[in-house]
Amino acid sequence: MNKINLIVLTFFLLVSCGTLKDAGKVLRNEKIKTTDEFLVKKKQPLVLPPDYNKIPEPGTMSNTVVTEKDKIKKILKVPKEGNILRNKSSSVENSILNKIRK
Repeated sequence: MNKINLIVLTFFLLVSCGTLKDAGKVLRNEKIKTTDEFLVKKKQPLVLPPDYNKIPEPGTMSNTVVTEKDKIKKILKVPKEGNILRNKSSSVENSILNKIRK
């Protein structure tokens, strides 16, 4: 029974290897040279942009302070505070309020 187990084990060992040469390497515990699929490709060195000399230096541009509130008003196209009509509401607002009340 022991000989049959040894033969079956040897057979599976030889079948799992591609050739007898590979089987010999496995039995001798030699390293098998493989390609490294995780090899990192080197990047090219950094270069300066073509118009690097035209870039403005800090402090040469005009400093206009724009707050977040002003940005939001510009996006929403809110009229200036002097032109707001406070008593009139739009028809869309009225229709929404009517639907809420019902």
